[in-house]
Amino acid sequence: MAAYLIDFTDYDSVTTWAVTIYNHLASRNMPLTRDQRQMWPDEALETLRAWINAGCPRDATSTLDPAERIPPPVQPDPGLRVRKDITSLSEAELTAFRAALDDIMHVGSSSPSSPWQQWAYLHTNWCLHYQEAFGFWHRAFLMYLEDRIGMAIPYWDWMAWDAADPTSPRAGLPQAFLDETYVHPDGSTRPNPLRFAAAKDGRSKKCDVAPDRCTGDECRYVQRLEVFSDPADPDRARYFEMPRIFQEQVADALLFDSFSTPQGAWGATGVPWANIPVFTPPQPDDLYPFRQINFDGLYEQPHDNYHGWIGYDMADNAYTAFDPIFISYHANIDRMLEIWIRAHPGAQYTTQTPLQPFVGPLATAVDEASPERWRYTTLGQMAQDCRRLGYDYAPVTVPSYRATRQGAAQDKPQAADLSTAPAVAGGPWIAFSGVRCTHDSYTIDVFLEKPDADAGDIGPACPNYVGRFSRIGMGIVDDKGRCIRHGVTRLMTARRAVAALGLSGPEAPEVTAVVTRLSDGHRLDDDEAAALPGFVPRFHWGAPPADTAADPPATPCCGG
Repeated sequence: MAAYLIDFTDYDSVTTWAVTIYNHLASRNMPLTRDQRQMWPDEALETLRAWINAGCPRDATSTLDPAERIPPPVQPDPGLRVRKDITSLSEAELTAFRAALDDIMHVGSSSPSSPWQQWAYLHTNWCLHYQEAFGFWHRAFLMYLEDRIGMAIPYWDWMAWDAADPTSPRAGLPQAFLDETYVHPDGSTRPNPLRFAAAKDGRSKKCDVAPDRCTGDECRYVQRLEVFSDPADPDRARYFEMPRIFQEQVADALLFDSFSTPQGAWGATGVPWANIPVFTPPQPDDLYPFRQINFDGLYEQPHDNYHGWIGYDMADNAYTAFDPIFISYHANIDRMLEIWIRAHPGAQYTTQTPLQPFVGPLATAVDEASPERWRYTTLGQMAQDCRRLGYDYAPVTVPSYRATRQGAAQDKPQAADLSTAPAVAGGPWIAFSGVRCTHDSYTIDVFLEKPDADAGDIGPACPNYVGRFSRIGMGIVDDKGRCIRHGVTRLMTARRAVAALGLSGPEAPEVTAVVTRLSDGHRLDDDEAAALPGFVPRFHWGAPPADTAADPPATPCCGG
């Protein structure tokens, strides 16, 4: 503590500075060690406060001089809405949430006047992707819903350690979204609104792409892949293991210290990408040679993967918000974003980017027609600690999947040890360049040194399997400029496969991609995949260059 002019060997020095010491420790401005992440536990802080308030007694024989020199710590704001793990809700809490969707949002109604249809259509018409605003637009979207129903929405913790264990009850979708019925507070037994929600315009995406698999009233309601509701599905175990790949991708993203400024500092290279006022036209690439290596760029990839994994309505941006699992899924997307925000309080964001159509600092209203962009909620208003926005997250109920900067999974002894994989400038990576919006939805499953890979090889059990890059289609013509035309680079780590195959370079291994169109299960051949924007994977031991491949010929976005 010499740097603070405090001598811990001198009682008088410590007592003189006692209150200041406490304030710095309590405000998390003074770490316990040189590790900035290690702070004094609350119990130790309370012991220190009690000692100071007792008059800083030197020993047990000292005369006490009690006074409230330091008041009790401020307790959490009781007015905050607290988002809980949906599996931890009491029966009464879950019933209240379902009833709010029924009574206030009219989830089961496909009428254009239904609040549910109107809310979900905001996503169809306005959602932002492949740009810095993606997480914050969806934050405003959920806050607007919470304001309408008057309660916190629960999160689905798909980062739980056992969420990728097929034998765990947490694998697949939470039971709350699978129940057929629930008992409403008025005593009536009703269809579960978390399962039987009216699809977009009353017609599920499934009934357009797989009409032979729709029966009865199924078309009216949102649909998910059958593997979630059929315990006898032969692919169920393998499919339920897939989220481990997605969890690894999220954990990788959380290790990055930059949000969207991979250069990490102001300097001669120009203004960081995170501070440009607009996304179209993009700033010159030569100013930002590694903008793809950041939290934001890596995080959106597993976000897309989960959407495609759930399937049908969730796999298409025009349909996805009509499925109630979108709410709890994106609450957890927001929770992981919040973890990054709290760990990086000095991060820079594009403060004035409008998040249309939301209005106000807390996104409590919408305006889809105003040309006055200053009216709209801004990215900067959403890019802050969520407690300033009126809500918080309850702790998880089971340990979460984590990863170290070296890539070794933590928390459980059975974690896959990835630390033996080469770590060259953050690599090895699979890079997709020129990624832009598409009309249809696809999965791109990547393998190393397996040219004969097919659908049966997809999953963590295959040592050659790198992971999945889902491309969630917009489903409609983009007439609001939501899709950037330039294209971005997206990365996925190849550490798992590199370690399993014992690869060490410098030669790049052979990369094979299995590209599948989600609407009909068609596997694209190499020429079909190459014609789409950002569908060709390339391997890099270290950080890829800014342009790893030329963009395909420019085509209208989203089928327009």
